[in-house]
Amino acid sequence: MEKWLEKFNADEKNIKQPYFIHKTLRYSYKDEEKQQGVKKTLEQSVSGLVFLQGTVKDLQEFLADYFPQFHLVKDRSLGRPASIKDSIMQPFMNVMKTHPEQVTFLRDDFEKFAKDHVKLRVLSGPFKDYEGYIVRIDRDRQLVFDFGGRAVAIRGVHKEDFEVVEE
Repeated sequence: MEKWLEKFNADEKNIKQPYFIHKTLRYSYKDEEKQQGVKKTLEQSVSGLVFLQGTVKDLQEFLADYFPQFHLVKDRSLGRPASIKDSIMQPFMNVMKTHPEQVTFLRDDFEKFAKDHVKLRVLSGPFKDYEGYIVRIDRDRQLVFDFGGRAVAIRGVHKEDFEVVEE
């Protein structure tokens, strides 16, 4: 889909469709048998997960016209297509470009992490104004937040300043 979107955006007749694909560096051996040499490849982290920018109606029409086999992901808690504010998406994309290893998409619902945790708001750093829970994952404290109906964990944020969110 990425190659098609690049080709679609390169065509002067089309209106540019902004998009973002979450990628991760994967390491493997150049020679598997001898286990020698390291090869780095940049691969899509979550298969089929592409972020498109626009209104829900415009995106549904775009997918229906050009990618009828694809659909918008539903926000499980709201039951409607997931929507991510630009103020949340921009810092996320910046971190994904510079430190993709710090971001993990979690299988569990965001609501699962609310149990026994206090909801916090980040006051400093690139994730200022994000709200979520500090949760211990893989022996590291990470910020888990709702990202379009999916739970996402970010490493290294526990060093920032926080305030408790009053609900």
